[in-house]
Amino acid sequence: MVTNTKHRKQYTKEEYLPVKLIKKLQEDIFSNSGYEYRSKNNFLQCVAIIHYHQVTNGIGLNDYAPLGSNYWKKVFGGNYHESVIQPLLKRQIIERLDFGYRTFPDITVQTTKGKHGGLVGVRYHINPDLMDDQYEIISYIGKGKVLTATERILLGNQEFIATGITDMNYHITIDPVKACTWIENNAESICNDFLRKDYVQSLPDKLLIEYREYLERGSYNTKYLTVEAARKVAEDKDKELFFFKDTFYIADIAEFMKQRVPALVYNYKNQVSLIYSQPIEEKRNPVTLRLYSNLVNFPSKILQFISINNSTVVQLDLRTSQFLIFANLLNVYVIKGEEHLLSLFKQERNTTYLKRLMRILKQHELQLPKVAVDIHDINSGQYSSADVTKFIRDVFFHDFYAVVQQELGLKDRMLAKRVLFKLLFKKTNRPDALLNKLSQRYPIVMSIIAAFKQKDVKHDESDDHDDNHESNFSVFLQCIEGEIFVDNILQELRTDSVPCFTRHDSIVVASGSEVKAEKIAKGVFSRFGFKYNHKVEDKFWEVVDDEELEDSGYLDWLSDENELCTDFSIEDSLEDTGVELTEDDMVMDEEHIETMERLKEIGVQDDYFEYVNVDFLSEISDLPFLTQVQRDWLEEDIMNINYGMSFFQPETDKLLRWLVQYKL
Repeated sequence: MVTNTKHRKQYTKEEYLPVKLIKKLQEDIFSNSGYEYRSKNNFLQCVAIIHYHQVTNGIGLNDYAPLGSNYWKKVFGGNYHESVIQPLLKRQIIERLDFGYRTFPDITVQTTKGKHGGLVGVRYHINPDLMDDQYEIISYIGKGKVLTATERILLGNQEFIATGITDMNYHITIDPVKACTWIENNAESICNDFLRKDYVQSLPDKLLIEYREYLERGSYNTKYLTVEAARKVAEDKDKELFFFKDTFYIADIAEFMKQRVPALVYNYKNQVSLIYSQPIEEKRNPVTLRLYSNLVNFPSKILQFISINNSTVVQLDLRTSQFLIFANLLNVYVIKGEEHLLSLFKQERNTTYLKRLMRILKQHELQLPKVAVDIHDINSGQYSSADVTKFIRDVFFHDFYAVVQQELGLKDRMLAKRVLFKLLFKKTNRPDALLNKLSQRYPIVMSIIAAFKQKDVKHDESDDHDDNHESNFSVFLQCIEGEIFVDNILQELRTDSVPCFTRHDSIVVASGSEVKAEKIAKGVFSRFGFKYNHKVEDKFWEVVDDEELEDSGYLDWLSDENELCTDFSIEDSLEDTGVELTEDDMVMDEEHIETMERLKEIGVQDDYFEYVNVDFLSEISDLPFLTQVQRDWLEEDIMNINYGMSFFQPETDKLLRWLVQYKL
């Protein structure tokens, strides 16, 4: 089991940063005897986090990372500014820009109330003079536990774990001159391919979308509006609402593209440099069980320049991968039942997830088909009236994205893909116009998915069954995928000396090895009793229909508006959690009393987002008489605002109204 401590490995903790930046850090920070090693590591981590957002997320070399004070508090503590940010500013390693937003304005000034609710005011970027295109490694100091920027950002503050797979015995190369020349010559056309101005026209007016509004001085604000309302905002500001790569934007397109083209060039060249100069080290994500290396998220457009053992590469791509996996799980359950399905998987995380799925399937037992689909017979189940069978057939024997596109009346196959990704990755079940329409075709399937995402509530403090992670449907399917591809397919490929690496649900092999790789992959799926749909691409970079959403920043945002709705009321929870305050409960120090008084000055509001910022919300969460459930609501919204949400969940608004009306 990869979760066992015997498989944990202390990977070298290091960052790959511009040479000028590293030199500045070493001269001004690492050589400074006034700082102990933990402070030096904090400086490095802070810089690497900002660099990640500027380069890997591609916001632009001169743009400012939209990371607010609450984010830095989570990483470095409440004195983050004095201990980490200020020394970096003083030494001109990073720069700040105050966009002027304040989410808790002077309540006596009516004109400012709520004007910039929820937006990050002060932001930072790396000093542009230190952002050269030459990179090298800088290591963290000491042997104590330290998290890299990647672990902070991608793993939710966890460390990578060892793969348990034999180290790679092949040689990965790239021609940096040829690759970088191609990037420079094609960057503008790549960005033009990513730009889809007409995409918005195919969306329902009332569909709620997340969009980024670019700012004149760099960076962007993330907001949520319906398509109709977002169009109106763009029109009022003499800008356009459009779709680029994986995100909606409101901006002047010409100015936007001026920023994006050089940002893409810099990012792609950075990725080429990583492959050319650094060894490929495979590590495993403890959350999703997937592998991570510099090749995993390497831009698809430039994979054509990768060679394995001096051979060009071929990619075997699993079609509609996670839906195919889910359809297979349902089908095997119908054929052979719970015990057999559980016996197929060895990873502890997958056992936990599958047991949850089994409980839900038992609740839908009468609505499930009695006969499974024969994975070898395209006509199997075609006359069944069961929507579960219809779903399995649509995934097994058709282009599932095209089926959904037709069912929803969408103009674009890629839009269908986005709808389905939203179904996978959103964390709860708030209504959505397109997903509701999809429920008309697959009512039981959608009900099963919704039930999986339903969070359980602890009945008492001794109950350790907290399935906040167990209810994450997308992570469940990624874990299943990870065990199939890493513990089975990749293991066999390596044992059989096939030069290869994985990219989530794809296998990239040296040209000439694709037949053997396909045979092994099919054999693994056959042993599971799974249908295997794939496509072999020897020029896959030419047919990529936008970079895969799953490899992009899009999914980082897809906790979306649906995360802001729970399924029980605050009134019930106040009773259930014993919030009947006694005089002892209400003993507060002066700071807490001041917090309550400030809140009471705001008064009863339907929506507190315009009046309460993340700092004030943090103060409120420290009130001594709040229950853990209530603190969790506030903490969720603190994180939501940090990730770009522009409204509170209903429970937070109700809690604040209750506090305003409570007598001190």
